[in-house]
Amino acid sequence: MQMPAYSMTGVRGAQPMSSKTYNKRKGALLPKLRARTDPPPRRMRAGEGRHDAWHANLRQLLERTGGTLVRGFKLFKLQVDPATWLTTTPWLATAHAVVATISPSGTTVYTDPNALADQSDEYIFVPSTRMHSELTDAQLISGEWHLGSVVGGSALFEVRFVAHEKLQGRAKSVVASDPEALVAKPCVSVRLPPHFAEWFRVNQRGGTMDILAEMMGAPVFPYNEPTRDDAEVDALESYSAATRNGEACVDGLHGLKLEFQCRERLLRGEMSIAEARRCFFDYFDATYETLRLTQTRRFAEWCPESLSKLSKNAQNACGDS
Repeated sequence: MQMPAYSMTGVRGAQPMSSKTYNKRKGALLPKLRARTDPPPRRMRAGEGRHDAWHANLRQLLERTGGTLVRGFKLFKLQVDPATWLTTTPWLATAHAVVATISPSGTTVYTDPNALADQSDEYIFVPSTRMHSELTDAQLISGEWHLGSVVGGSALFEVRFVAHEKLQGRAKSVVASDPEALVAKPCVSVRLPPHFAEWFRVNQRGGTMDILAEMMGAPVFPYNEPTRDDAEVDALESYSAATRNGEACVDGLHGLKLEFQCRERLLRGEMSIAEARRCFFDYFDATYETLRLTQTRRFAEWCPESLSKLSKNAQNACGDS
């Protein structure tokens, strides 16, 4: 499975870890991911279930077979630019789960009901009780939590990768350099501000619209709450939802104030829809720039040593060319 390319400088993407790479790295890799008493890693055959129904596929297989959920990690090799990362061979272990059953002969059989994104057949699975130990099995496959990944490589690479991903929104920010620091985040429903979808499309912003809206301060609500019309959400509830948005890089209260002000002026006939649209577009433009500046500042604060060493690596690479 070819994973999406990362926007982090020097990281091109990820591919399933080969047996050759695994055998070279397992001595250092496995102690970071599993407990000594966990079952041994194994090569798994992917199933045929839709990847976007990952949680439901596991629940259905458990119910049908009466099996046991086995949590662990799926291994990937990160593809990096040698000019940026001269001596690093990083890897990524993404949270995963399969179902164990006992065959008539007494053999434990692992089954994965889920297909890989590009329909690849096999991958390496590392069973691990350390994977999201803060979640029960029911929570793990409920679909109400964002599961994450453990990254490995040089200490410099790990620091920079974790810092970068933590600035990319709720789902990607669940990342750490060891399982104990990997903490799942609850899924949420994001209420898009007026005209945000059009602004996102017109400006051709990359990524996912809901993720960007949340980072720009949009109100968030519990994932399992029924979707309601904007008119049913009062001011107090919206302010509360914006305040509990822990992924926002900017203060979402300013956007809410603008929304309520425009709504009142529209109702009084003091503003046209076109004028309101222009106000929101101006606000989104300014907020987006603030978001980018905040991301840059936080990254520099979280890994200043990383930036310094990267600069030296780049200079050395230029000198060797």
